[in-house]
Amino acid sequence: MAEIQFEHWKQMARFHNPLKNGQLDEQEIEVRLDPLLGHQSILNPGLAEKTSILFPPTDTAYLEQRAAETRAQCFLCDGKWRQTTPRYAEQIVPEGRLVKGEAVLFPNLFPLAAYHAVIMLGNQHYRPLHDFPASLLKDAFAVSLEFIRRCREVDPCVLHFTVNANYLFPAGSSVLHPHLQLIGSPFPGTMERLLLEKSRAYAERTGSYYWMDLAATEKRLQSRWLGEIAGSRWFTAYSPTGVNEVNAVTPQASNFLEWGDAELTGMAEGIARTLKGYHTLGFSTFNFSCFSAPVDIGNEDFRCFLRLINRQNAVPHYRADDYYFQKLLGNEIIIYPPENLALLIKDHF
Repeated sequence: MAEIQFEHWKQMARFHNPLKNGQLDEQEIEVRLDPLLGHQSILNPGLAEKTSILFPPTDTAYLEQRAAETRAQCFLCDGKWRQTTPRYAEQIVPEGRLVKGEAVLFPNLFPLAAYHAVIMLGNQHYRPLHDFPASLLKDAFAVSLEFIRRCREVDPCVLHFTVNANYLFPAGSSVLHPHLQLIGSPFPGTMERLLLEKSRAYAERTGSYYWMDLAATEKRLQSRWLGEIAGSRWFTAYSPTGVNEVNAVTPQASNFLEWGDAELTGMAEGIARTLKGYHTLGFSTFNFSCFSAPVDIGNEDFRCFLRLINRQNAVPHYRADDYYFQKLLGNEIIIYPPENLALLIKDHF
């Protein structure tokens, strides 16, 4: 095993601050580099004073009102999905849709890849973040894995899959009802390709495997470590790509077709526990993406990997939390230092 090196540097900004009677203000800025991709995240402790502006508290009354107003028209509620959602062709899903418990998988009406499925997360139209049962998430991942298997049977060229989530409109969702999205393609997406290439380069350079080394190093350091759940290892991201990023790695599975009950249980439980932690902190939205190596062969230098982040809270006229700094320059701002975030949500693990 190789020890992961967590690089950073610091710089000082100096200016006369009108909020401090024109006195000379010195603010230390820490720049963190992701150990694999080199992605930069910026930590300025002074931003803690601006949190209520950057991320105003969730307006629960407004959110509940939006949920009540949209429920009657929701095409997923009250069993309407049986008549209103599209169906797959018989050669891939003879029954048209895949159903397990309250999780229902069907085609996306506006696909972004050859295989783009939506997975309804239960019958309930709106869920606060502490109300995403692990059992429901496990069923959703289970139907996703079954769909991947069926895709492979009819189209062996489709190798690259991700399982993703947008929850609520500030996170990019056009539908309030909770759901996941699965994308399958013969070609890797941009981030998937980078992760695969950099993982392979790390293995060639060190003779070790990055994802195993990362989980082992985080566990040894403990400062960002959350815990182990069945077939998964959980920790906060040293250099996050989004607000309050939490990561998971599946040590025994490099791609989705290698998942067993341990990986299903671990991923579902970990997501549910993290969302409860986010709820405790007052957040109401999230995105996640779960990455896999190509599903045709085992891949020792990769492990399935989850990124789970918060987005802007649900309030009227919310501001975007992605602007030039993130969207065009490719950086991220750290609101809660990852070490503090781990302390705040670790009780849920």
